[in-house]
Amino acid sequence: MKNTQKKIKAKHFRYLSKEYIADPLIYLEEFFEQETYVHYFVKDINLLINAASNAKMNSPHSHSGYNTKKLIELVELAYVIFKKCNLKKLKNPLDFFKCDSDYWNYVSGECLSVNDIESPEDEISRFFSHQSLGQWYETLDEIWINISDRNGEFLGNVGKEILATRELLQRLAISLHKIYGNKSLPDSIANNQEEIENEESQGQKSLKQANSIETKEEPSDDAVENEILNPKERIILPTWLAPQSYSISALKNFFDRDDLNGWKEDIRYWYRTVITENEFWSANNENNKFSGANLLYTYSCIYSLLEMLSNKLEESPIGSIDIETPISILPECQSISIRHENKEIILYYISDEELAHPLSSLLATVNTYSQQQWDEILYDWINYGLDKNRYTGDYADYSTRIYQTIIKIIELAYLVAFSDEIDLPNQNQTAPIETGT
Repeated sequence: MKNTQKKIKAKHFRYLSKEYIADPLIYLEEFFEQETYVHYFVKDINLLINAASNAKMNSPHSHSGYNTKKLIELVELAYVIFKKCNLKKLKNPLDFFKCDSDYWNYVSGECLSVNDIESPEDEISRFFSHQSLGQWYETLDEIWINISDRNGEFLGNVGKEILATRELLQRLAISLHKIYGNKSLPDSIANNQEEIENEESQGQKSLKQANSIETKEEPSDDAVENEILNPKERIILPTWLAPQSYSISALKNFFDRDDLNGWKEDIRYWYRTVITENEFWSANNENNKFSGANLLYTYSCIYSLLEMLSNKLEESPIGSIDIETPISILPECQSISIRHENKEIILYYISDEELAHPLSSLLATVNTYSQQQWDEILYDWINYGLDKNRYTGDYADYSTRIYQTIIKIIELAYLVAFSDEIDLPNQNQTAPIETGT
């Protein structure tokens, strides 16, 4: 029989790479042998839920941003196992104890069992029976935001949802550690999986009549699969934020959100929180524009701008900029003063030559890093912008240059967007600047 199941690829996930999708055991070995012990991580999950639920329970010593990212990776890995092993969904995922033995196994710390049979695949089934991968992303995003942004309400402050989330995440971590210990993925249908499938079948039969009177149909398996694996197709973004082709109007829409100086202020503070210990975006900030929610919004805008310009770059290839390894700061150039809407604006990173050819300079500056590298940089920056710790990742030595490069991109984008409205120095002697229109 032909296998019609969609092949899971790295593009379907935020963090998981091809290597780990091909063999989830590699990730589990690295995580449980090099990163942490399972009982530590279960306690970290508890601390994350506490911090997201109640600001007073947020420990200043917790690596919350890092732990949240790792938790997202583990959920993604569990989804790969869920699909690879063709595990079945449970009818009642919050029914944790099928018999007395299950209860005593849990209380004693012996194991997580179903009908007195220890099987980690059942807990993975339970996890994705309660919520889809897309819904778990939303829950984990809420954890991340509420750790630093105290204006939010984690899961609507509904206690039963918070408790279920904590229990399911902790059980998932324990089950993945069990798979690591077994050194093999679960069988396609093992232990209680056959019973789960039978329970579902009986449940569907018993509910068939009741469902027939409903006017709203449940989505098909294919529709659900598409929703999970193609999240962009189900998220309705503002037109200026959604992926789009390069145009002057798109650039102007970017500056509708904030003016040039406003963007510079946001990026400057973002850079500060990345490189500074104990400084991060939070609703407790005296300037309310620097809340965690606003950082996520800023990240989305910058990501969309770079995505659009990278797509433009594919249409009009430009050689990448050579960067000597020791250099971490852009070469100095004399600041340029321009006028727009009766205001004087200072450009700090644009030379006279770039002023005359802003579009080519803009694309060349974006090409300082590949689109994949920009993705990695922005993900790292949003992690540490919300975290108390300073950034020590792969691009840490170039944080200042990255900051300057982003500012330069925004300055050049502003020049291109408003070329017809900007008064340039010695304008009578300057040729019209390029815009690509």
